[in-house]
Amino acid sequence: MAKRNETHDNLGFLGDAYQEQLAKYLIEDKAFFCNMEPILDPNMFTDERYTRIVGFMKERFERTETTMSYTELDIAVRSKVTDPNTRDILCATLKKLRDDVKYIGIDIIVDQCEKFFKQQNLIKAINKATDIVKCGDINRYDETILLFEKVLEVNTKKSNEFRVFDNFEDAFNEDYRITMRTGSEEIDKALMGGIAKGELGAIIASSGTGKTSATTGFAAAAATEKCAANNYKGWKVLHIFFEDDIVNVKRKYFGYLTGYEASTLSRPDVRPYAVQMLNTTLLEERRMIQENIIGMREVNHELSASDIKMKIKHCIATGFKPDLIVIDYFECLKLEKPETSSDSEWTREGLTMRKLESIAHECDMGIWIPIQGSKDSVDAEFVNMAQGGGSFKKVQIAHIVMSFSKTPEQRERGDVMNVSINKFRAGAIVGGGRIRDIEFNNGTCRFGKSAGHIIEEIINDSGAKYDQAVQEARNK
Repeated sequence: MAKRNETHDNLGFLGDAYQEQLAKYLIEDKAFFCNMEPILDPNMFTDERYTRIVGFMKERFERTETTMSYTELDIAVRSKVTDPNTRDILCATLKKLRDDVKYIGIDIIVDQCEKFFKQQNLIKAINKATDIVKCGDINRYDETILLFEKVLEVNTKKSNEFRVFDNFEDAFNEDYRITMRTGSEEIDKALMGGIAKGELGAIIASSGTGKTSATTGFAAAAATEKCAANNYKGWKVLHIFFEDDIVNVKRKYFGYLTGYEASTLSRPDVRPYAVQMLNTTLLEERRMIQENIIGMREVNHELSASDIKMKIKHCIATGFKPDLIVIDYFECLKLEKPETSSDSEWTREGLTMRKLESIAHECDMGIWIPIQGSKDSVDAEFVNMAQGGGSFKKVQIAHIVMSFSKTPEQRERGDVMNVSINKFRAGAIVGGGRIRDIEFNNGTCRFGKSAGHIIEEIINDSGAKYDQAVQEARNK
């Protein structure tokens, strides 16, 4: 059979032995073939035998999403190749690959294969993008970006296949989940310690329930948690928000640390005490918050899940590897680009959440992301998964689905909410997962009975003191 010229535009420059080894590996390692298939081009083989064989495999996979064995390839050759000489050569080649060819340096075979085909697909993307740019149509800018994203995001790594009883005792270790606490004893107990690395947690709540304050508290609790798993240094947190001003988010953290409500920090009877606490008794907590939390405010709502992944990579490159990501909130994200022109907004919501789930897994990080509840979640006693606005698929994807809710009476009271654990992949939901009247102080971002004491003292006992302090400030 004919053999094409060997250049760096095809696999010929790697030699005949390499192409033989690669063809054998593509047939015998089905996971490798499945991972390579999106970028695999049979025409890159200079030996026509392997072009035909790999071509049969790719054609079958594109049609049925199944791989082919030696027997199936032999049948395909005998049924589809009409020239008897070519048919005999291909059948003999399959027999040789199966019985006679031995693997040599398979790690090199795999590495070179991935680099070569990724490079060839990148070249194709560059050429297509150049043609689009030459047209001068600025509206096709997103199309050029999508070309490169599709090439760069192809995952050619082997999937994590396993046998259930391989090293089975490891599954009994206490640290099978590395958790980061939320700061609420009740929630942490329900979640067996909190959210774990690799998990995506969605929080459904209507407007005004306390999503921003609660997730700020989650971030602060994780950043100040000392445990053996983080060498008693706290967890690193990337806090991304859209709608709050930077100063308001800072004040929420100060409220969390001092116990003074964020809205009261500027008051003359509060400010000196809060500042003194941050400069003296809370130095260790202040240091941990400063070192462990990076905040990012995105003002133009043009941040997608893919953009977040790039920001994570930037953080890691500059020496800050997040353990936890807090995104406030889902509806502020730019949805992932549609895979087809017919994809609806709801489909894109699912794609976006799937991307976040992938980031949590690949980067070994926990992610908390609130979701706006639907209209019927307002004033509901408990909110369920169906009451998340938009696509139901986005909550199905999450490892943890939790909801916050307040009845009209609870809104009037202001210091309690109801929490429901609607989904928890890592374990059973204890007691139906419902926590009624859990104490939560929106001004300090803290859960629990210890959160409100100082605040109540300030509010209840400071009427005259406040008026006096304001008058003194004015006189000065």
